[in-house]
Amino acid sequence: MVEATFDCLSEPHEGPVHVSAILARAEVSSRAFYRHFESKDELFLAMLEQVTERLAVVLDEIAGAPAPDPLNQLRAWLDQMFALATETDLHRNLAVLDCDEMRSAKGYREARTRSRARRERSLATILRSGHADGSFPLAEPESDAIAIAALVSRELTSARIFDPAEIALSRARVERFTLRALGVAGKV
Repeated sequence: MVEATFDCLSEPHEGPVHVSAILARAEVSSRAFYRHFESKDELFLAMLEQVTERLAVVLDEIAGAPAPDPLNQLRAWLDQMFALATETDLHRNLAVLDCDEMRSAKGYREARTRSRARRERSLATILRSGHADGSFPLAEPESDAIAIAALVSRELTSARIFDPAEIALSRARVERFTLRALGVAGKV
């Protein structure tokens, strides 16, 4: 049902996608739908959770590396975030998650806030490690994580990110800015 919903929402359509269209695409009955979800909003929140959880797990693994190397962890975190622009299926799913119909789901804002906070938490872990070992002397981990994640999100939602040549340039701009802000000398 989740994949059918992604398919329905990613295709051109007018007005809201009806549950009946999702059920037809998924080839399931309304009984099957309501066994899993109380409403379309609940389905939408499950979709958001599924996609953002996959990303959060990868980011947490980067932040929790057994032998921390904060600079390389930061670069890996940025690489993973910018990979969102190149992974076609994931990019499509993220675009669906940000469509008007999804955003209107009851509880969407809160779920999106939790997702963003989890990404920021993994980044803050990396920044704390770098601040502690001197790699990021100017780091203020919690507030910098919020700012860096916001910058990444802004870059990932810009119109130019759909041009493959711009993805690497955008990623490099974010890294240069981030390293300067964290006080990293000579590696910018």
